[in-house]
Amino acid sequence: MLTAVRAETTARLTEVFQLIELIRQLEVTPPQPDPAEAKILRGLFWVHLYAALEYAVNSSTQRFLQAVGTLNVPLEHFNPCFFSVALEPNFSALRNVGEDKRWTKRMELLGAQSSTSPNKINADIFGLYLQNIWAEKIEALFACFGITQAIVPDPSYKHYIDELVMHRNGIAHGRTSALGVGSARRSPDLLLRYEAIRATCQYLFDCFEQHHTSRGVIQPNRRVAYP
Repeated sequence: MLTAVRAETTARLTEVFQLIELIRQLEVTPPQPDPAEAKILRGLFWVHLYAALEYAVNSSTQRFLQAVGTLNVPLEHFNPCFFSVALEPNFSALRNVGEDKRWTKRMELLGAQSSTSPNKINADIFGLYLQNIWAEKIEALFACFGITQAIVPDPSYKHYIDELVMHRNGIAHGRTSALGVGSARRSPDLLLRYEAIRATCQYLFDCFEQHHTSRGVIQPNRRVAYP
C-alpha cells in the first residue's frame, strides 16, 4: 500500500543525511568556533527534515484513506471513531446550514451512521490540518482512524517532533534566522534527531499498513466481509 511513499520518504531522508555529512565536514574542533556556513546549514537542517516528515505523514494518510475508499464499506460497518472521516460531507453541511435547516441536518447526520450505502471517502480531508505536524496532531489522526498504538516507537521521540516543528516554523515564518537556530546544536545532535524522525516515519507506515490489513476502521464483527 505504501511502497511508493516509503521509497520517496527514504530518498528525501537520504538528502537530509547528506546535509548532515556536509555540516560535519564544515565543523571544527572545539573550542574553535564553527564557521557561519556550518551554522546556517544546521539551521536549514530543521527545514529539510521537517519537509520529509510532512511528506511522509500527509502522503501515507492520503494513501491509507484511498485504500479504505476502495473497500466500498457501508457507513453502518465503520467503527464509530471513523465517522469523523467518513461523514465529512455531513459535518460540512451541518457547519454551513442556516437555522431553518439545522435540526433536519442533525437528524440526517445521525441517520447516516446506520446507512447501508457507502460514502465517498475524501482522501485529502487532513491536508490543511497536517501542514504543521505537531505530535498532538498525529495523536488526533490515530484517534480518528482507531489506531491504538502509540504515535512513536520511542516515547522520547514526541519531543523531537515538536522541537522539529518549532524550529522549522521559526525559520520558515521569519521569527528567527537559520544562523540563529543553527548556532545551538552540532552535527551529533542533529544526527540523533534525524534517526528519531526516520524511525518514526517507518513506524507510522507500519501502523497504517497493519491497520488497513486488519481492516481496523471496520467493526470487528463486520470484517469478515472485507478479506
